[in-house]
Order: sequence, then structure tokens, then C-alpha cells
Amino acid sequence: MRGRILKILDFSYPEGVALTVIGLTLGDMEYQVTPAVVAGYIDYLEEKGYVETHEIRLPDVGISRRIAKLTAKGKDLLEGNIPPDPGVFTGAGA
Repeated sequence: MRGRILKILDFSYPEGVALTVIGLTLGDMEYQVTPAVVAGYIDYLEEKGYVETHEIRLPDVGISRRIAKLTAKGKDLLEGNIPPDPGVFTGAGA
């Protein structure tokens, strides 16, 4: 799942993607995920340095979104430019 998330983020690189959109995309891929599960995967990937996140807030309309963006290290992991990470499967089917 973590590798799939990196690939979703790679598609929009260098721009970020809202976690809600990541969840919807995974749902379209037939994965059963909740917002909490997606946030947990993103937290893990952020701790590893593969993604960074920031919050976008529009207080006038009461909207807040967490945005995840692939880092250069995450891009290198996907492209095989750094050693594989056993916690993030990026091979075929990921």
C-alpha cells in the first residue's frame, strides 16, 4: 500500500495531493481504506523522508486539507536510485 501511495504522489510530482484524494484513488483501485489508515501510511512515509505534508486551511469557509507531496528521496526510491526499503514495496503490482 505504501508503494501505491508513492506512485499516486509521483503522478502529480512536483505538486502535492490531498489525503482525501489519495483515499479515493486507493478506493478506485479496490483497496478498502479509511481516512485514518491513509493518514497512518502517510505518517510512516513522512517519518522515512519519502513524503512531506502541510495543511491548507480556508477558515472563512471551514475547510482544512492535509496535502502530501513526494520528496526527492521518495522519487529516488521509486526510480531505484537508492537501496530498496523493506517497509515500502515499490515493485511490480505496487
